[in-house]
Amino acid sequence: MNRRLSMREADAGDRHGLWRLHTRSVSSLCRGAYSAREVSTWVDLLRPEAYMPVDPPRTVLVAEWEDELVGFGQLDPVRGELEALYVAPETVGHGVGSALLSALEALAWGAHARTLNLDASLNAESFYRARGYVPLHAARRVLTPEVQLVCTRMQKRGPGVLLPTGAGVGAGAPRPGAARR
Repeated sequence: MNRRLSMREADAGDRHGLWRLHTRSVSSLCRGAYSAREVSTWVDLLRPEAYMPVDPPRTVLVAEWEDELVGFGQLDPVRGELEALYVAPETVGHGVGSALLSALEALAWGAHARTLNLDASLNAESFYRARGYVPLHAARRVLTPEVQLVCTRMQKRGPGVLLPTGAGVGAGAPRPGAARR
């Protein structure tokens, strides 16, 4: 797959493509990390009309290979929150997720976010760890009262953001007893 990856801001015309990609990504990539019931509940809750337009300051970036949508990510730079990052299953390991994450981080740091936070699905935690995110604590995404997805709250500090004096042993280490959301 030596095609050129391009990125752009999503628009209303991407609504159905984002929904299809999100549905395929969750159905395929989350299968081993979550039960069939959890995955089917998650997918059943996804609706095309929920994708666009987003309210400012949120940004949705799409990644494309030759006009084919292969990934997307959603960021709220004011809150320092990565709200979504999904790639087409067939592109895993080809740099799409890494390129999207780098572009979204650049937007966050450019907006003066001090940290970038996210809830990583169990299948994505190692992806984020490899890119400098540290786990803070276990979290849950409530899909329905009966179905709650276990995930990991993670954080990455922006360039030049130092740990407070007396904080953990290694740079980026979460502080013992840190407040939980």
